Amino acid sequence: MNKIKALFCVIIPVALAFLFNTKFGQNPPILKFLNPFMGFWQNAENNHFMFNHKAKIKGAIDKIEIVFDERMVPHIFAQNDHDLYLAQGYVTAMHRLWQMDFQTRFAAGRISEVVGEKAIEVDRYQRRMGMVYGAENSLKGMMAEPKSREMILAYTEGINAYIKTLSKANYPLEYKLLDFKPESWTPVKCALLLKQMSAVLAMGSDEFYMTNILKKFGPEITKDLFPDYPFREDPIIPVGTKWDFTPLATPKVPESFTKAITGEVKTKEKIEGIGSNNWALSGSKTASGYPILANDPHLDLTLPSIWYQIQLHAPGINTYGVSLPGAPGVIIGFNQKIAWGVTNVAADVLDFYQIKFKDSSHQDYWYNNKWNKTTKRLETIKIRGNKDEIDTVYYTHHGPVVYF
Repeated sequence: MNKIKALFCVIIPVALAFLFNTKFGQNPPILKFLNPFMGFWQNAENNHFMFNHKAKIKGAIDKIEIVFDERMVPHIFAQNDHDLYLAQGYVTAMHRLWQMDFQTRFAAGRISEVVGEKAIEVDRYQRRMGMVYGAENSLKGMMAEPKSREMILAYTEGINAYIKTLSKANYPLEYKLLDFKPESWTPVKCALLLKQMSAVLAMGSDEFYMTNILKKFGPEITKDLFPDYPFREDPIIPVGTKWDFTPLATPKVPESFTKAITGEVKTKEKIEGIGSNNWALSGSKTASGYPILANDPHLDLTLPSIWYQIQLHAPGINTYGVSLPGAPGVIIGFNQKIAWGVTNVAADVLDFYQIKFKDSSHQDYWYNNKWNKTTKRLETIKIRGNKDEIDTVYYTHHGPVVYF
């Protein structure tokens, strides 16, 4: 009996330790999460860095001062550009590391590495859209320009300098909830962030919608309904230019069109516009006497915010505004002389093409009256708790082949 009791005394604690330190589904290992020394308790807000601080950041060339105001907005004062963007990367990671990590994982099609097979379709789509391929090509252009190269490399260095200060105890809370650890930042992640921003703001496409209308009603009616230059758009010519043409009468609605109308083609309701979402007001028209700049980037409210407010100050630079966590510089802001803002035209920058392949191997496709070779890229999708998936993405000169 005593042996049985002793056995139970050993088995039960071991079993409980195993159960409470094992991840089940999306739930973190409960003991690790509740651990008072390394768990979520260590994520209580503290003010150890939130004051005028002579920052000692590994890789800095000279002295850097970081001042946090009452709203926790960092004001960075550096002696050179390298240290300025180094410090920007450092403080941005200090506040937004998980956001930066996860949004670039999403862009790259790497969510399955963290949450498992439930995200495989999202990852596969991102890979087939060529997001990483596009980011790699964009990065080549960024790195070819000396100024942007310096910014990206210093910013990356600053992020990694902060990551190296972390231990399991002070990982951001989201890492503890999902039970994974931060990885080093690379310059291509900056490009991935900007690619994803483009995808969100300007990757809409009417190709399928318009193709169905074209097939249904024919080219002439489609051209009348959707002209190349909508009637509300003014042509780009000097005011007062003589219009040397004979106005045409408004055409009647073709009888064939009215007979062909069905409920099968769904249209989208258009919001009537009343002006631009990026405008300036002269100081002569304001109570303060100072001009006002207003802009609307067409972004949703999110938590954490899409934006990260910051001041950047170095010789020749003094700017204040908002940045994107994961990209150096200020996107919307002002300096002593000018202010700048952005809006979004939701331009159609995505085109679909129907590709004719020679055979099922997809090695050759028809273009310009001849067979051309495709290139292929093997995408390894790592899946947490499962085997890796290999997806072959074929590329033509148009871009990646998303659907077969």
